[in-house]
Amino acid sequence: MRVHMKKMSVVAFFKDGRRIVTASKDKTLQIWDVEKRVLMGDPLEGHSDLVVSLAVSPDDRRIASGGGDGAILIWDVDSGHRMVFKLHTQWVSSVCFSSDGKRLASGSEDETVIMWNVETGAVLSTFRSFQGAVLSVAFSSDGLKLASGGSYGTVRIWSTDNAELILNIDAHQYWVFSVVWSPDGQQLISASHDKTFKFWDSSNGTQIGQSCASHTSSIKSLAISSDGSFIATASDDKTVRLWSTNSHQQIGQTFEHTAPVFCVAISPSGELLAGGDCYGNLQLRSLNSTLRLILDTN
Repeated sequence: MRVHMKKMSVVAFFKDGRRIVTASKDKTLQIWDVEKRVLMGDPLEGHSDLVVSLAVSPDDRRIASGGGDGAILIWDVDSGHRMVFKLHTQWVSSVCFSSDGKRLASGSEDETVIMWNVETGAVLSTFRSFQGAVLSVAFSSDGLKLASGGSYGTVRIWSTDNAELILNIDAHQYWVFSVVWSPDGQQLISASHDKTFKFWDSSNGTQIGQSCASHTSSIKSLAISSDGSFIATASDDKTVRLWSTNSHQQIGQTFEHTAPVFCVAISPSGELLAGGDCYGNLQLRSLNSTLRLILDTN
């Protein structure tokens, strides 16, 4: 269904699984009822440029969005009121909440990662990436580590306690658009413009298995199921694909879109898949028939 008039840049499920939020080049965020496929309330307006990134807090009370205007907006879901965090000087390419919801990390094309206190907006730490533009950030589930992916093809892992660099991984030939942690924090997965995604041992930075390279164009987004059993990838080749985290093999069918796919998300239950494309279309697909294949593969 068409949910934005311009490119859809990011999509995320609420933890309740009943709502999703989308963001777009049209400068807005929209909250949707998953079952009824209808817009809930008015679009959230506040960015002066395209919305590049978003994240939903673990308690579903807040949405964080990052824009081409360099601003981070923290939205109260119930009231629509917002706080503005503004220190980045270029696009805010990625935002993520810690698992306790108290901290927010933001990665920017200004080559920095900033960790914020969500309640007050105070800066807790600033990480100088030295990896070009920071395109993706992700907290580990225990909140002790923060991963970032950059335009130089590197993945970095930082300590959130003292902002020290723990690992620097020469991961890809080109931009790393997405990084996600396994739920147990033992692995990190990165996806790149080089058409591949890779699994990494987060304790020492060594690659686990071979690169996964079935996509024929840049991989723009990566999501992992809440139980860690499978991942989804979205690509400029107009497809979304599912993969076993155990075998690293594709599972089930390839989901076709009519345009390059910029974002993908998996519902908390693992039963729904959301993908958004450059025409502003959102596809919601049931994964019930695929879950059996996932269980068999793992």
